[in-house]
Amino acid sequence: MPINPADESTAPPASSPEADATASALKRRAFKSRFFSTIILVGILAGAFWTAQTWLYGLLFAVLSLGALIEYFRLFPIRGFRRFRWQTYGVSLGYIALLFAPLWGFEAAWLNELDALAVALLVVLVVLERLRFPLEGFRTLDEIAATIFGFIYCVLLFSFIPKVLMLPLESTGGEPSSHLYLIYLVTITKLTDMGAYIVGSLIGRDKMIPHVSPGKTWQGFGGAILFAVGGSFALYFAMGDMIPIITPIHALILAVLIALVAVLGDLAESILKRSLEAKDSGHVMPGIGGFLDLIDSVIFTAPLFYIYLLIFS
Repeated sequence: MPINPADESTAPPASSPEADATASALKRRAFKSRFFSTIILVGILAGAFWTAQTWLYGLLFAVLSLGALIEYFRLFPIRGFRRFRWQTYGVSLGYIALLFAPLWGFEAAWLNELDALAVALLVVLVVLERLRFPLEGFRTLDEIAATIFGFIYCVLLFSFIPKVLMLPLESTGGEPSSHLYLIYLVTITKLTDMGAYIVGSLIGRDKMIPHVSPGKTWQGFGGAILFAVGGSFALYFAMGDMIPIITPIHALILAVLIALVAVLGDLAESILKRSLEAKDSGHVMPGIGGFLDLIDSVIFTAPLFYIYLLIFS
């Protein structure tokens, strides 16, 4: 196809000052959007922790997990691909209600097996629903597997956030402090995201895993670890007596482990989106994205932190 000379003359080369200025303006705009969204998010979380209202914790968890689940199902572009959404939403709502039941005084031995019971119930419901339709080879199994994975990924893994909140943790003065450990976890995880984004945007050159996430660089990865370590020690010095399990050596090791797992969680969502040929999961928070973008790293760091607290508490 012949090239229009007028088009060729008006389109600046990729390395022209005009193109560089446009790219810089876009980066500044994205950074501002991300910064203001982060401030709003921190304000919401701070309000929840400050009021320490059980119902508010439950509401936040329900909104984030169900919002992520809705976005997950929307990622599938295949027409007619069954995702058994209503069965998954129903099981998720019941799971969330029972997960927070101990905080409202309801105790039962079978609640200790709630995770396994929820997965088992969802499998049964999905298989029963699938009996209504003709079998379609591997696609039949793909539909069932995609549904179960969505519940595990968006709800079950994220449930370690309230599980941390429910641990009987105390400060050196004997006051409940599980919510402070949760603040530590969320802060370090989000500082990891922030460090990777800021440093990667400023000096990122060497691609980390371009076939999964072209925007991730090794320089950004270094920034993630640097921000995580700095934030960990800052929180240790600010809340040392209130989070006594975390010692200086733990503050260092935990920060590095959380940073590594947080980056892995971010890459996991990139695998999901690129496999389904989806650019974004949602647009709830300008500069950040949707619910999945909001919790993608936390759903990987929360189980790690929960295991750490069980071992050392």
